[in-house]
Amino acid sequence: MQRIIGIIQKLIAEVLDTDRESISGPELITMLMAEGYDSDEIEQALALVFSLPEIIQTGSEDIEYPVWGDSMRVFTPEERVKLDLEAQGYLIGLVGANLIDQVELENVLGEAVALQVSEVGIPELQWIVGRVVDDDIRSFLLSTAPLSSSDKKASNWWN
Repeated sequence: MQRIIGIIQKLIAEVLDTDRESISGPELITMLMAEGYDSDEIEQALALVFSLPEIIQTGSEDIEYPVWGDSMRVFTPEERVKLDLEAQGYLIGLVGANLIDQVELENVLGEAVALQVSEVGIPELQWIVGRVVDDDIRSFLLSTAPLSSSDKKASNWWN
């Protein structure tokens, strides 16, 4: 346990060190491994750090892994620029209605950002969703669903 606490202390020192640019995750892991920590110790330290808010809130150490299971996905700046507002609302609606899972969302966003167009709208997203979703029936339904009625915007389609 002492070695895991040592890793956490080094993580805190890196975060608080304002004299240099922030270190990336892989660089940090390489640095810790060079100092003699093994991957299991590093993983335990990171799991403890990420579970601290929930431990503090619940007052319990009986937390299921991963503790970030109920986290909320936020669009990156690149994704916000690439996806128009209706497309963003459409994706949020798909996730909120449990029509796509988090892995499928990440795959859709990855393909949308990589698409060689200046802006991605709902038709492009439907095409991508049809490619990403493995379940043939769900893929067909999501890629061919009507976008909106004449008096409703597509971003309100799920409401």
